[in-house]
Amino acid sequence: MATSLWFLVFWINIGDSWLCLDVRNKMGKHSPTIINQSQHTIVVYLERGILYNKQVLHPGEAVCITKKQTGGILVPYYIHAAIGDEKCLPDSKKSLNNLAKTALIPTAFCAGALMAAMAAGTLVGPAAALAPLVSGIVVNGVVVDAAAITAGTLAAAKVSTISEWLVKKHSDKFMTKSGALRPGERYIAVRGGVESSLELVDLSGKAFKKLSLTSFKEPLPE
Repeated sequence: MATSLWFLVFWINIGDSWLCLDVRNKMGKHSPTIINQSQHTIVVYLERGILYNKQVLHPGEAVCITKKQTGGILVPYYIHAAIGDEKCLPDSKKSLNNLAKTALIPTAFCAGALMAAMAAGTLVGPAAALAPLVSGIVVNGVVVDAAAITAGTLAAAKVSTISEWLVKKHSDKFMTKSGALRPGERYIAVRGGVESSLELVDLSGKAFKKLSLTSFKEPLPE
């Protein structure tokens, strides 16, 4: 079994090295390009055994990933997208792998939005979108509603519990993952989230060129 696996990896590497140059050149930029067409800030990253090429996209922004950054041209990869912002990214003591596996990116986003609403005394921005999902749930015998949030009566521990419940109960509204994608030119739009399911949608090159984007980004350094 081990010998067979070694030969498979060997021939994949050989095939990758011998593919003609003009095919490689066609796989320069936009391999893939991911566009945020949702109304929320999104954390995106690729997966191929490990998670890499992460970036935070505000509405209207795109990250352009090159063939070299994606790596290889035969082995498939996956795209992950999650509701979150710069504050939800891991610090030097945490790995993106752990965050993804435990859904901590959107959980941190929900907790931050609810805490901000409690401090401001009003439901604005992301908290306003979360309120319909939260209203009516019971945490440790306490019914949570918009009034409880804006009054600031929820303890930090309860906010954490609510956030974890939200992401577990409505995971499709906070996270999504593509199917296996073959390397090459590709345009993916992120749509929906919180109010509806978060989705990854394939765009044609022609449709992509018609988009009005606020900025292009490269993946964040690892």
